[in-house]
Amino acid sequence: MKILFLMRHGQSPSPSEAGVASDALRPLSEQGRQDVLRMAREIVKRGGRPRLLLHSPLTRAAQTGATAADTLKPPEGTFVFPPLDNTRPPEEVLGELEARAASVEEVLAVGHQPQVGEIASLLTGSIFDIRPGGIVAVETGPAPRLLWTLNPEELR
Repeated sequence: MKILFLMRHGQSPSPSEAGVASDALRPLSEQGRQDVLRMAREIVKRGGRPRLLLHSPLTRAAQTGATAADTLKPPEGTFVFPPLDNTRPPEEVLGELEARAASVEEVLAVGHQPQVGEIASLLTGSIFDIRPGGIVAVETGPAPRLLWTLNPEELR
């Protein structure tokens, strides 16, 4: 994996607003869907071509992944990746991402805060404010470096 795009799921209503029984079932809001579409287009505009998309099993992240995949059309597919469920330490998740995507040049991983921010911090040594739908793009390898970071509000 040479480039890792870390994306926080798009905006989502609270469980009570969405009428669902648990946090895991929260859906993507319409604003969240629109933000994710804009952000996926921005990845392409900036030269990104994720070949693989991995997402958390939680509803809002799965819907974020599916929405982004409609634009990005990752040739190696879109898959549920349980380590992105926001319950595991960043070192463990990064190791599993590297193992799963070792031969893939560009990967989009959709998850939750604080986990995606912690992974980005682990790679770059910086702290990020990743808003719903936001992305941190990192060149991985022996000396990882930040390529760019963007939150949806910056495109509205």
